[in-house]
Amino acid sequence: MMNPSNLLIFKSLSGHSPDKTKRKNDDVALNPADLTAKSWKVGDAVILTAVAHATGSLVADDSVPSGSISFGPLLQASCGVQEGEVVELKLAEVTSAKRIVFTIAGRVQPTGNNRRNGNHSILKPLSRISEIANQLGINNGDKTEFSHLIKSLAINRVFVVGSLLDYEGTRLRVIETDSEGVVLITQDTKVDIIDRMERRASYQDVGGLSNELARIREMVELPLKNPELFEQLGVDAPRGLLLYGPPGCGKTLIARTVAQQTDAFFLLVNAPEIIQKHYGESEEMLRNVFEEAQEHETAILFIDEIDTIAPNRETVLGEVEKRVVGQLLALMDGVSSRGKIVVMAATNLPNNVDPALRRPGRFDREIAITPPNKAGRLEILKIHSRFMPLAANADLERIAAITHGFFGADLAALCREAGMICVRDRSITEADASLFVRMEHFQEALANFHLSSMREMATDVPETHWEDIGGLTEQKRLLKQSIEWPLIYGDRFHQAGAHIPSGILLTGDSGTGKTLLGQAVGTTTEVNFIVARGPELLSKWVGESERGIREVFRRARQSAPSIIFFDEIDTIVPTRGQSTGDGQISDRMVGQFLLEFDAISNGEAGVVVLAATNRPDLIDPALLRPGRFDLVLDLPAPDRESRLSILQVHCQQVPLGTDVDLPTLADASEGLNGAHLAAMCQQAKMHAIADSVEAQPNTQAKVQFQVKGVHFEKALSNIMKKIYPVHQAT
Repeated sequence: MMNPSNLLIFKSLSGHSPDKTKRKNDDVALNPADLTAKSWKVGDAVILTAVAHATGSLVADDSVPSGSISFGPLLQASCGVQEGEVVELKLAEVTSAKRIVFTIAGRVQPTGNNRRNGNHSILKPLSRISEIANQLGINNGDKTEFSHLIKSLAINRVFVVGSLLDYEGTRLRVIETDSEGVVLITQDTKVDIIDRMERRASYQDVGGLSNELARIREMVELPLKNPELFEQLGVDAPRGLLLYGPPGCGKTLIARTVAQQTDAFFLLVNAPEIIQKHYGESEEMLRNVFEEAQEHETAILFIDEIDTIAPNRETVLGEVEKRVVGQLLALMDGVSSRGKIVVMAATNLPNNVDPALRRPGRFDREIAITPPNKAGRLEILKIHSRFMPLAANADLERIAAITHGFFGADLAALCREAGMICVRDRSITEADASLFVRMEHFQEALANFHLSSMREMATDVPETHWEDIGGLTEQKRLLKQSIEWPLIYGDRFHQAGAHIPSGILLTGDSGTGKTLLGQAVGTTTEVNFIVARGPELLSKWVGESERGIREVFRRARQSAPSIIFFDEIDTIVPTRGQSTGDGQISDRMVGQFLLEFDAISNGEAGVVVLAATNRPDLIDPALLRPGRFDLVLDLPAPDRESRLSILQVHCQQVPLGTDVDLPTLADASEGLNGAHLAAMCQQAKMHAIADSVEAQPNTQAKVQFQVKGVHFEKALSNIMKKIYPVHQAT
């Protein structure tokens, strides 16, 4: 553990020292008294933190005032600080780097704006390493020579991810190191320079799919690179591989990466382009594709969206599609005699592909691409944000923890959106300031982001927090334990062999807060929340209602961990055997619901069904047993303390008169539920507004008014008349 006394707050005085021209770009100058006071030594590596992190080496300078530091414009740009601003400084542990990766950040151009120190500069980007290399006089943009030049400049210096290095006006940023924290470049360090626009796809660009990628590599690379192994074993090498998974999970990226890493000829076939209008043209195009692949020594033939040219012949109506499927089957059977050809295909609808293709000898292996876990999401976020200048508070681990169900394309879009928000928030007066993507940019992007797998079911849930719900203390506690604890304390649940409940049913009279609790769960939990509307699932067509239920559960499993909220669930799963004249639609929906429920009942699917009803007696009894709805919470009518809590919630921001006594109102509102109390508070506010308008109808004047006791009394009387009309009449 680092000693807290090594942490100091300094004010940056960039360029203060008259000897600044003699300093190195990573020198951090302190007054000798400060060095002695903290037991720091000249040459120690330190981490500077302002907007972002930077690192440098300590030097002593008598001209630097005590309690201040001085460093050059390169470190200033690295940590995003201006003269006179606060910088956090602490000692760093240094490890020797075996590999460090730079990328081009641009060329430095002076600005006409003399801000503060008059030495401010901005980056003018150049899109290619070759362009910069040519400006530096390096023949043919030789990246190896460029790397040697950069290494000679950076040797014996310390860096951290995000640090900048200047080579004759060219700024380079560190985007990757082999160790966490601060690293030192030595003679043994390998220095790589990556051009964001020219980089070649590698396995490091595929994040969160290590297991799937390993299976694909052994399936594709071995037959192409080591065919003699199969000859020695006397077996045929596998020739076909089918990748399936939702859109955006990385199927096409994997295929392109494998092709580039194996140096095989890569032939991409966009399946819809194969279908032609004239007789026989589609089959001819398909034959030409396989013949072109045969002309090369090793080839990977990738058919994207294969379900469009190879649909199930039992269900498809078009003759063209049936002929194309037959032709593809014949060509796949001939692959083994056509040299080193591997056929890869991708689809997000594997059940629509003709079964004849999905057998050994054609597509020998099928690999499902599933949503990445937290570690996989963190890996993907690091890949898509490595070229971004990240602020010190950008916590990628936190983002990975709350992006449940996100695929690679979703995380890439999230990083892109955070960058767009950063650009949008850039002040015009600071147009020449360094840009850094902060945690708040990611949070804003996440708040407005809809998962690609859930966009058809996207629902805006009213923002409701636990504090917005008065009373129901025990019910809120049980909901938190059942839903939030498995996410927060997952290791303890795993150790105890416990799992999250498959189903939670909220029951109680109308107005007791069932829907409000469901909205609070959707707002406060960091999982995907799906609202399933019962009437939208009903259809007059046979099988469509059951299909709607299957689709809801399928999307929930795909974006797990997730919660499906069924409000008024008694309309979807009523007791079986009572339907008349509707073709037993409700009975079939109950049967489908039970099947889907049982599929998630072991807790491994990461899906929870949250339901609410005020008529539990109408729900089919098969749903109410343990293993389905494990937890049934009955919401009682609020007692006196609960009514007072509800009134306090609804009067938080209200200018109450001095004569308003909420405890007395809680006593007088015996028999009212939460909805009644909310309506009473709303009516009291409207009565107060009406009196104010009557007294001062001038719309231009700013009027101060209060909600008084008489307004609450009138509202309470109106509510009581609606609830107990007979009693009021007598």
